[in-house]
Amino acid sequence: MPVPMPMTVSPSLATASCGTQLSPECSPQTVAAPGDLTARAEFCARLMSPQSTGLAETGFNVFIHPTQTLASEALRDALAGSALHATRNPFNARLVDSEIARRASNIVEALHIASMSSETVDLNMLPAVQALLVYQCMRLFSLGFISQQTQAERDNVVLQIWASRLQLQLSSSDSDLMKESWQSWIEKEAIRRTLICIELAQDTYTYLRGNWPAGLRCHHDLKFNAQKVLWEAKSAATWRLICEDPVHPSLPCNMLHLHEDIRDAFPGDLNDIGILSRAAGEGIENMNDWLGRDGVALQRWGQVLI
Repeated sequence: MPVPMPMTVSPSLATASCGTQLSPECSPQTVAAPGDLTARAEFCARLMSPQSTGLAETGFNVFIHPTQTLASEALRDALAGSALHATRNPFNARLVDSEIARRASNIVEALHIASMSSETVDLNMLPAVQALLVYQCMRLFSLGFISQQTQAERDNVVLQIWASRLQLQLSSSDSDLMKESWQSWIEKEAIRRTLICIELAQDTYTYLRGNWPAGLRCHHDLKFNAQKVLWEAKSAATWRLICEDPVHPSLPCNMLHLHEDIRDAFPGDLNDIGILSRAAGEGIENMNDWLGRDGVALQRWGQVLI
């Protein structure tokens, strides 16, 4: 486990999981023991860590759409940094670490400057926020990056600021998938997924350091679509066909009642963000039984649970 293991957690802090939040301020209906929360957090850490690898290998991940990577210099730079990180070994570790630190610092500086400018269009900064989240996944959860964790912890503040700003770009009303254009849906879904992953990353890391995560409470009302093939569609035509295909049902989820929205989903319907959300909200005790419905899914995620 790359992140330091948590200090002893008092049994009095046994808590319910509210959405993705590991928080004591939740409904008492389903109370999780500290050991179960630790297992959830460790599982989330193991799935957050390879999001940079996924970007390097495929050009996208659970919060970055492939069309965004093609269109953004910041995300292309993050892809290059992710590819470099994937080659890290004992011989080049210092060089790779230095380069990742430089790239992350440049992104933080750009976001700081943008936050001070009255001319900034917040939505245009989404790729930079996503790029910083990629670097956070490397520095907070990857083996051997302990020397960079202190700076990454400071940079979490930048992510929190921009998460709050980006959330203002989302409508509070539910959108009709059938009336959406592909590009409009990608834009909104990318914001939603990015905000969820920011909270998952920050809360997971904070908990594994032995503290209760403060989190961004407003994010619990976030909605996203957990259907894997919708997010991974390569074109507008393919996306539209999937929207109309009953074989791949739309899986709209609200983080306030995620356990209900995702309860009937099959493992093959979900990618990492759906699995992460299910594990954070439901725990991992019965995860292998659920994953056993799908051999490919069990091979991918079941191994993470061992």
